Amino acid sequence: MKLSQICILGLVLASAIFVAFASEEGRIIFTKEDAKQTKYLDPSTANVNISFEDAKNKIISENPEVINESVHGELIDDENFGIIWQISSKTTNGKSILTGINASNGEQLFVYDGSKNVQGKNVQGKDSVSKDDALKIAEEYIESRVSADKINDIELEYVNYIEPPADDLPGNYHVSYARVIRGIPSLSDGILLDVNAETGEVSSYRKRWSMDEEELALIDTKPGVTDEKAVEILKEYMSNEPSIGEEKANTVKVISSNLVWKEDDEDKIHLAWWIRFMDSSFAKDDTYPASVWIDAHSGEMLLFNYYRD
Repeated sequence: MKLSQICILGLVLASAIFVAFASEEGRIIFTKEDAKQTKYLDPSTANVNISFEDAKNKIISENPEVINESVHGELIDDENFGIIWQISSKTTNGKSILTGINASNGEQLFVYDGSKNVQGKNVQGKDSVSKDDALKIAEEYIESRVSADKINDIELEYVNYIEPPADDLPGNYHVSYARVIRGIPSLSDGILLDVNAETGEVSSYRKRWSMDEEELALIDTKPGVTDEKAVEILKEYMSNEPSIGEEKANTVKVISSNLVWKEDDEDKIHLAWWIRFMDSSFAKDDTYPASVWIDAHSGEMLLFNYYRD
Protein backbone atom coordinates (compact mmCIF):
# COMPACT_ATOMS: atom_id res chain seq x y z
CA MET A 1 0.00 0.00 0.00
CA LYS A 2 1.34 3.44 -0.94
CA LEU A 3 1.95 6.05 1.71
CA SER A 4 -0.76 8.31 0.23
CA GLN A 5 -3.27 5.46 0.48
CA ILE A 6 -2.29 4.85 4.09
CA CYS A 7 -2.79 8.54 4.91
CA ILE A 8 -6.24 8.50 3.30
CA LEU A 9 -7.09 5.38 5.30
CA GLY A 10 -5.90 7.15 8.43
CA LEU A 11 -8.23 10.08 7.78
CA VAL A 12 -11.14 7.70 7.19
CA LEU A 13 -10.45 5.99 10.50
CA ALA A 14 -10.07 9.34 12.22
CA SER A 15 -13.45 10.40 10.84
CA ALA A 16 -14.93 7.18 12.15
CA ILE A 17 -13.49 7.92 15.56
CA PHE A 18 -14.90 11.44 15.38
CA VAL A 19 -18.39 10.05 14.69
CA ALA A 20 -18.02 7.34 17.33
CA PHE A 21 -17.30 9.96 19.96
CA ALA A 22 -19.94 12.38 18.74
CA SER A 23 -22.79 11.00 20.80
CA GLU A 24 -23.08 8.41 23.53
CA GLU A 25 -26.17 7.96 25.70
CA GLY A 26 -27.27 11.51 24.87
CA ARG A 27 -23.88 12.95 25.69
CA ILE A 28 -22.56 15.27 23.01
CA ILE A 29 -18.79 15.16 22.92
CA PHE A 30 -18.33 17.16 19.74
CA THR A 31 -21.04 19.75 19.20
CA LYS A 32 -19.98 21.02 15.79
CA GLU A 33 -21.87 19.50 12.88
CA ASP A 34 -18.76 19.07 10.77
CA ALA A 35 -15.04 18.99 11.42
CA LYS A 36 -13.11 21.61 9.49
CA GLN A 37 -10.63 20.56 6.85
CA THR A 38 -7.41 19.05 8.16
CA LYS A 39 -4.22 20.89 7.22
CA TYR A 40 -1.08 18.95 6.33
CA LEU A 41 2.16 20.47 7.57
CA ASP A 42 5.72 20.16 6.36
CA PRO A 43 7.76 18.53 9.18
CA SER A 44 10.96 20.13 7.85
CA THR A 45 9.66 23.65 8.44
CA ALA A 46 7.09 23.19 11.21
CA ASN A 47 8.10 24.30 14.72
CA VAL A 48 7.42 21.16 16.78
CA ASN A 49 9.13 19.59 19.78
CA ILE A 50 8.30 15.97 18.95
CA SER A 51 9.78 14.44 15.81
CA PHE A 52 8.21 11.61 13.84
CA GLU A 53 10.85 9.27 15.23
CA ASP A 54 9.94 10.33 18.77
CA ALA A 55 6.27 9.62 18.12
CA LYS A 56 7.07 6.35 16.39
CA ASN A 57 9.23 5.14 19.27
CA LYS A 58 6.51 6.03 21.76
CA ILE A 59 3.99 3.90 19.89
CA ILE A 60 6.34 0.94 19.55
CA SER A 61 7.34 1.13 23.23
CA GLU A 62 3.67 0.95 24.27
CA ASN A 63 2.85 -1.89 21.89
CA PRO A 64 5.76 -4.25 21.16
CA GLU A 65 3.57 -6.09 18.64
CA VAL A 66 3.74 -3.16 16.23
CA ILE A 67 5.75 -3.95 13.10
CA ASN A 68 8.44 -1.28 12.75
CA GLU A 69 8.24 -1.13 8.94
CA SER A 70 4.48 -0.58 9.06
CA VAL A 71 4.62 2.72 10.94
CA HIS A 72 3.69 5.70 8.78
CA GLY A 73 2.62 9.18 9.77
CA GLU A 74 1.74 12.71 8.79
CA LEU A 75 2.11 15.97 10.67
CA ILE A 76 -1.29 17.65 10.60
CA ASP A 77 -3.10 20.63 12.09
CA ASP A 78 -6.28 18.97 13.33
CA GLU A 79 -9.39 21.00 14.12
CA ASN A 80 -10.06 19.09 17.34
CA PHE A 81 -6.60 18.15 18.59
CA GLY A 82 -4.25 20.82 17.26
CA ILE A 83 -0.88 19.98 15.68
CA ILE A 84 -0.38 16.23 15.95
CA TRP A 85 1.44 13.31 14.47
CA GLN A 86 -1.30 11.08 13.06
CA ILE A 87 0.30 7.65 12.80
CA SER A 88 -0.97 4.40 11.34
CA SER A 89 0.66 1.05 11.99
CA LYS A 90 0.06 -2.68 11.95
CA THR A 91 0.66 -5.39 14.54
CA THR A 92 1.94 -8.91 14.08
CA ASN A 93 -1.64 -10.22 13.98
CA GLY A 94 -2.34 -8.07 10.90
CA LYS A 95 -4.56 -5.53 12.67
CA SER A 96 -4.30 -1.76 12.37
CA ILE A 97 -3.68 0.94 14.95
CA LEU A 98 -4.32 4.66 14.45
CA THR A 99 -2.78 7.05 16.97
CA GLY A 100 -2.63 10.80 17.48
CA ILE A 101 0.42 12.20 19.28
CA ASN A 102 0.66 15.83 20.41
CA ALA A 103 3.58 17.28 18.42
CA SER A 104 4.36 19.73 21.22
CA ASN A 105 4.64 17.47 24.28
CA GLY A 106 4.32 13.87 23.03
CA GLU A 107 1.00 13.26 24.79
CA GLN A 108 -1.16 10.51 23.30
CA LEU A 109 -4.46 12.19 22.39
CA PHE A 110 -6.27 9.30 20.78
CA VAL A 111 -5.74 5.71 19.77
CA TYR A 112 -7.88 3.22 17.94
CA ASP A 113 -6.30 -0.18 18.42
CA GLY A 114 -7.88 -2.74 16.12
CA SER A 115 -5.56 -5.43 17.45
CA LYS A 116 -7.52 -5.37 20.74
CA ASN A 117 -10.90 -5.92 19.05
CA VAL A 118 -10.34 -9.64 18.54
CA GLN A 119 -11.24 -12.64 20.62
CA GLY A 120 -8.65 -13.42 23.27
CA LYS A 121 -6.71 -16.64 23.57
CA ASN A 122 -8.67 -17.77 26.61
CA VAL A 123 -12.12 -18.50 25.18
CA GLN A 124 -13.42 -19.65 28.57
CA GLY A 125 -12.63 -16.22 29.95
CA LYS A 126 -14.74 -14.39 27.37
CA ASP A 127 -16.50 -11.33 28.77
CA SER A 128 -15.09 -12.09 32.20
CA VAL A 129 -14.33 -8.43 32.92
CA SER A 130 -16.94 -6.88 35.23
CA LYS A 131 -18.19 -3.30 35.13
CA ASP A 132 -16.15 -2.49 38.24
CA ASP A 133 -13.08 -4.08 36.65
CA ALA A 134 -13.55 -1.99 33.51
CA LEU A 135 -13.79 1.20 35.54
CA LYS A 136 -10.60 0.37 37.45
CA ILE A 137 -8.78 -0.42 34.19
CA ALA A 138 -9.95 2.88 32.69
CA GLU A 139 -8.82 4.84 35.76
CA GLU A 140 -5.36 3.24 35.72
CA TYR A 141 -5.03 3.85 31.97
CA ILE A 142 -5.94 7.52 32.36
CA GLU A 143 -3.56 7.96 35.31
CA SER A 144 -0.72 6.70 33.11
CA ARG A 145 -1.45 9.27 30.40
CA VAL A 146 -2.96 12.35 32.01
CA SER A 147 -1.34 14.82 34.41
CA ALA A 148 -2.63 14.97 37.97
CA ASP A 149 -4.19 18.42 37.55
CA LYS A 150 -6.26 17.25 34.58
CA ILE A 151 -7.40 14.11 36.43
CA ASN A 152 -8.78 16.38 39.15
CA ASP A 153 -10.81 18.19 36.49
CA ILE A 154 -12.74 15.20 35.17
CA GLU A 155 -15.72 13.31 36.54
CA LEU A 156 -17.13 9.93 35.59
CA GLU A 157 -20.30 10.08 33.50
CA TYR A 158 -21.06 6.42 32.88
CA VAL A 159 -19.76 2.92 32.26
CA ASN A 160 -21.89 1.09 29.68
CA TYR A 161 -21.56 -2.47 28.43
CA ILE A 162 -21.91 -2.83 24.66
CA GLU A 163 -22.96 -6.18 23.29
CA PRO A 164 -20.55 -7.80 20.78
CA PRO A 165 -21.41 -7.44 17.07
CA ALA A 166 -20.91 -11.18 16.53
CA ASP A 167 -20.89 -14.35 18.63
CA ASP A 168 -17.15 -14.89 18.22
CA LEU A 169 -16.24 -11.37 19.37
CA PRO A 170 -16.05 -9.94 22.88
CA GLY A 171 -18.23 -7.15 24.22
CA ASN A 172 -16.87 -3.75 25.20
CA TYR A 173 -17.31 -1.27 28.00
CA HIS A 174 -17.63 2.40 27.07
CA VAL A 175 -16.24 4.53 29.90
CA SER A 176 -16.87 8.26 29.67
CA TYR A 177 -15.48 11.17 31.69
CA ALA A 178 -16.51 14.82 31.35
CA ARG A 179 -14.15 17.75 31.79
CA VAL A 180 -15.48 20.00 34.56
CA ILE A 181 -14.59 23.71 34.40
CA ARG A 182 -15.59 26.02 37.26
CA GLY A 183 -17.97 23.35 38.49
CA ILE A 184 -19.78 22.96 35.15
CA PRO A 185 -19.25 20.09 32.67
CA SER A 186 -18.08 20.74 29.12
CA LEU A 187 -19.94 19.23 26.18
CA SER A 188 -16.89 19.17 23.93
CA ASP A 189 -14.08 18.18 26.29
CA GLY A 190 -13.51 14.93 28.11
CA ILE A 191 -12.11 11.42 27.91
CA LEU A 192 -13.69 8.31 26.43
CA LEU A 193 -12.31 4.78 26.48
CA ASP A 194 -13.33 1.33 25.26
CA VAL A 195 -12.31 -1.64 27.40
CA ASN A 196 -12.36 -5.14 25.93
CA ALA A 197 -14.77 -7.13 28.13
CA GLU A 198 -12.84 -10.36 27.57
CA THR A 199 -9.20 -9.33 27.91
CA GLY A 200 -9.49 -6.09 29.88
CA GLU A 201 -7.33 -4.26 27.31
CA VAL A 202 -8.09 -0.69 26.28
CA SER A 203 -9.00 -0.78 22.58
CA SER A 204 -9.64 2.92 22.09
CA TYR A 205 -8.88 6.13 23.93
CA ARG A 206 -9.68 9.72 23.13
CA LYS A 207 -8.96 12.91 25.09
CA ARG A 208 -10.10 16.34 24.02
CA TRP A 209 -9.09 19.38 26.09
CA SER A 210 -9.67 22.39 23.90
CA MET A 211 -11.96 24.88 25.67
CA ASP A 212 -10.24 28.21 26.37
CA GLU A 213 -10.23 28.79 30.13
CA GLU A 214 -9.47 32.49 29.66
CA GLU A 215 -12.63 32.88 27.60
CA LEU A 216 -14.59 30.85 30.15
CA ALA A 217 -13.36 33.06 32.99
CA LEU A 218 -15.27 35.98 31.46
CA ILE A 219 -18.62 34.17 31.58
CA ASP A 220 -20.76 34.37 34.71
CA THR A 221 -21.60 30.88 35.95
CA LYS A 222 -24.83 32.13 37.49
CA PRO A 223 -27.49 31.87 34.77
CA GLY A 224 -29.55 34.93 33.88
CA VAL A 225 -32.24 32.68 32.45
CA THR A 226 -33.79 30.06 34.75
CA ASP A 227 -34.35 26.51 33.58
CA GLU A 228 -38.12 27.13 33.83
CA LYS A 229 -37.77 30.10 31.48
CA ALA A 230 -35.62 27.99 29.14
CA VAL A 231 -38.44 25.42 28.92
CA GLU A 232 -40.86 28.24 28.01
CA ILE A 233 -38.46 29.33 25.25
CA LEU A 234 -38.33 25.72 24.02
CA LYS A 235 -42.12 25.41 23.88
CA GLU A 236 -42.49 28.73 22.08
CA TYR A 237 -39.87 27.68 19.55
CA MET A 238 -41.64 24.37 18.92
CA SER A 239 -45.01 26.11 18.58
CA ASN A 240 -43.60 28.29 15.79
CA GLU A 241 -42.14 25.34 13.90
CA PRO A 242 -44.66 24.27 11.20
CA SER A 243 -43.52 20.63 11.39
CA ILE A 244 -44.13 20.49 15.16
CA GLY A 245 -46.74 23.01 16.24
CA GLU A 246 -48.36 24.18 19.45
CA GLU A 247 -50.23 20.91 20.09
CA LYS A 248 -47.01 18.91 20.45
CA ALA A 249 -45.25 21.76 22.23
CA ASN A 250 -47.86 21.64 24.98
CA THR A 251 -47.06 17.95 25.62
CA VAL A 252 -43.35 18.50 26.29
CA LYS A 253 -42.10 16.42 29.21
CA VAL A 254 -38.69 17.46 30.53
CA ILE A 255 -36.42 14.53 31.41
CA SER A 256 -33.41 16.52 32.57
CA SER A 257 -32.15 20.10 32.62
CA ASN A 258 -28.48 20.84 33.26
CA LEU A 259 -26.05 23.72 32.95
CA VAL A 260 -23.16 22.98 30.56
CA TRP A 261 -20.42 24.70 28.62
CA LYS A 262 -21.14 24.53 24.90
CA GLU A 263 -19.32 25.79 21.83
CA ASP A 264 -21.29 27.11 18.86
CA ASP A 265 -20.37 26.67 15.19
CA GLU A 266 -18.00 29.64 15.40
CA ASP A 267 -16.15 28.28 18.46
CA LYS A 268 -17.71 30.80 20.84
CA ILE A 269 -18.35 29.30 24.28
CA HIS A 270 -21.74 29.63 25.96
CA LEU A 271 -23.14 28.76 29.36
CA ALA A 272 -26.20 26.81 28.26
CA TRP A 273 -29.19 24.91 29.53
CA TRP A 274 -29.08 21.42 28.08
CA ILE A 275 -32.68 20.19 28.19
CA ARG A 276 -33.60 16.62 27.29
CA PHE A 277 -37.28 16.07 26.62
CA MET A 278 -40.00 14.06 24.94
CA ASP A 279 -43.45 14.95 23.64
CA SER A 280 -46.54 13.09 22.46
CA SER A 281 -44.80 11.99 19.24
CA PHE A 282 -42.34 9.82 21.18
CA ALA A 283 -43.11 6.21 21.97
CA LYS A 284 -42.92 5.19 25.62
CA ASP A 285 -39.96 2.91 24.89
CA ASP A 286 -37.94 5.45 22.87
CA THR A 287 -34.32 5.18 24.00
CA TYR A 288 -33.11 8.65 23.09
CA PRO A 289 -35.06 11.84 23.83
CA ALA A 290 -34.82 15.13 21.97
CA SER A 291 -32.33 17.75 23.16
CA VAL A 292 -32.07 21.50 23.06
CA TRP A 293 -29.33 23.91 24.11
CA ILE A 294 -30.36 27.43 25.16
CA ASP A 295 -27.95 30.19 26.17
CA ALA A 296 -28.38 30.59 29.93
CA HIS A 297 -27.83 34.36 29.77
CA SER A 298 -29.47 35.56 26.55
CA GLY A 299 -32.06 32.84 26.03
CA GLU A 300 -30.78 32.30 22.48
CA MET A 301 -31.57 28.93 20.91
CA LEU A 302 -28.13 27.43 20.23
CA LEU A 303 -29.09 24.00 18.94
CA PHE A 304 -32.38 22.17 18.57
CA ASN A 305 -31.98 18.42 18.12
CA TYR A 306 -35.40 16.97 17.38
CA TYR A 307 -34.79 14.20 14.92
CA ARG A 308 -37.83 11.99 14.40
CA ASP A 309 -38.18 8.89 12.21
